[in-house]
Amino acid sequence: MARSKTALKTHKLDYLIFSKYFGPIDLTGTMRTLTTILILAFFSSASMAQPIIDQNNFVSAGDVFEYQQLANPLLLDMLDISEEGGENLVWDFSDLPNEGIDVTDSYFPLDSTPDIFNLFFGNPFIAGENFSNQALELAVLDFEIPLPLQVESAFQFYRTDDEGYFITGNAAQIEGIPLLSAYDTLDRVYSFPLGFGDVDTNSFYFLTEAPGIGTFGQSGFRTSQADAWGELMLPGGFYDCLRVRTELDVTDTLYIDFTESGGQIVRPQQVSYTWISPDAGGVVAEAIYLLDSLVSFRYLTNESALSNIEVGVEDFKLYPNPASSLVKLTLPSGLSGKYEILDLTGRPVRTGSLEPISTLDITKLPEGIYLINLSASNIVVTKRLVINR
Repeated sequence: MARSKTALKTHKLDYLIFSKYFGPIDLTGTMRTLTTILILAFFSSASMAQPIIDQNNFVSAGDVFEYQQLANPLLLDMLDISEEGGENLVWDFSDLPNEGIDVTDSYFPLDSTPDIFNLFFGNPFIAGENFSNQALELAVLDFEIPLPLQVESAFQFYRTDDEGYFITGNAAQIEGIPLLSAYDTLDRVYSFPLGFGDVDTNSFYFLTEAPGIGTFGQSGFRTSQADAWGELMLPGGFYDCLRVRTELDVTDTLYIDFTESGGQIVRPQQVSYTWISPDAGGVVAEAIYLLDSLVSFRYLTNESALSNIEVGVEDFKLYPNPASSLVKLTLPSGLSGKYEILDLTGRPVRTGSLEPISTLDITKLPEGIYLINLSASNIVVTKRLVINR
């Protein structure tokens, strides 16, 4: 379906372009018909360049992506993902209803994470191959600890370099104690440069002992293929994309000291289709299948690649952090500006103006982790705030 729509759209456009510059096309003669087909085929093949993904046009520290995630089974059944791959396709999701959950992926520089996390993953001499240049804050850990423990400041760490996009480890504060888990074998999500037809296989593994809690880990195997490219049409805009089909097999290992029990849990295979746009600098849509059923589809509603988050970031100060009742915000060079506090779903919970030094009363905000966007003089900085009482 996607291929035929592309052919109709592209050939009609190419016909008009050719006619404008070379005059009307006479289709009465066999040779002229053949010549016309060849010329149209040439114009069609050149109408859109195949996207190539590398470290220069993929996720980097400071990027913030806002998605709408659809999980309603009735709505998901109506989606035509077009699992068949190909070239110069069109995927039309422009009429999707606004019936999902807002999800925000914020990629922090390492110095915006707790100091121990930054030291462990952000120092190349200590981290070694687990060296990371960005951290994705998580609402929950990818692995679950079946005990009533308070988990805070959960991050998954990544590295983007000329070889690919890697998951390097996880970290969290559990009952106020830092728990760091580095991958023994890195999970290569994408291999760079990534172009149409490329296939990559990768195995990954980590096992971590948490004193007084137990041992947990994961092993897995990932097979990815860039199976299609073309135009993706979303409610918020159109994107030239490379699509990647991924098969992911994961086994969790868990042993609880308190109960002296545990074992391995084999997850059902996950198959995902990911649309990556070099112009947006990341993933613009993702469909996830479990047991041959579409269980989730998310698409980009707004991307703000905050590449300037590191510009003057040391001059934007927030303290104390964690905080319980009052927090002070300091802007650089005596500037004034604005602030916006968001919860982990990306929903604004409070906005206002800022003086060079401002004090905010946060007593009415529930405990938890928030993002604060600080803006002044065309510079935008995102910081993390932990409210703990």
